Amino acid sequence: MFQSVLDAPLFKDINVTDSEYVLSKFSERFYPKDKVLFLQGDPGLDMYVIKSGSLKIFREVEGKELILGHQFPGETIGELETVHSCNSRLASVATLEKTVLWAIRKADLEDLMNLYPQILRKLFYVVSERLDQADRKMEYLAFLSSKIRIANLLLDLHSNFGVEVHEGFLLNWKTTHQHMAHMIGVSRESETIGLQELQVAQIISIRNKYITITNLSALKLLANDEEASTNDREWHPSSSYKYSTTLRS
Repeated sequence: MFQSVLDAPLFKDINVTDSEYVLSKFSERFYPKDKVLFLQGDPGLDMYVIKSGSLKIFREVEGKELILGHQFPGETIGELETVHSCNSRLASVATLEKTVLWAIRKADLEDLMNLYPQILRKLFYVVSERLDQADRKMEYLAFLSSKIRIANLLLDLHSNFGVEVHEGFLLNWKTTHQHMAHMIGVSRESETIGLQELQVAQIISIRNKYITITNLSALKLLANDEEASTNDREWHPSSSYKYSTTLRS
């Protein structure tokens, strides 16, 4: 959890000469779990920095939810629409837990970018990372096999939440089968069966809803990803903040 928006990666290495002025441009907003911040197509007149909690970015595809990405403390959301001439939200965003955000209006953000042009460069990095995530999502959806999609998702989670333990690599992100299914465009039943098959093959183990990868080499082989670097799967490389969260059914 960040105590001040000035501690967030957005302002890292920026020499802020008037902290009070910058802070005056942001307002705190509090949201309960499962609260929709905005929907795809809504006007985008605010950008947010996450103080605490977490968000999911999603779209509705043929009546089904497809999760495009996640944002965690210190990261921004809604930045593209506030710096682009088209203000329509490109996707929907909702909270995954109780969340506190710092909000800034489009006009105020423009004032800060005029004072500190480095902010615009940092927002460009964020947008580039989102494009990388979107490309990977398209790769997921191109796979015909649910098992291969699941294997690739687990490798993503290993890169972002993996903690080395005696049994292998614990994914320090307690989530639900439904949430994982929404991340890769499969049914909950297919997700559950795929995870069970990986357990039988002794590639993963699951205890108290936490997944541990017990055979990383076999998982990479299944995902056709033996040569890729772990860093290639990081969701937010411009943010050094490591975060774990719990999603409950």
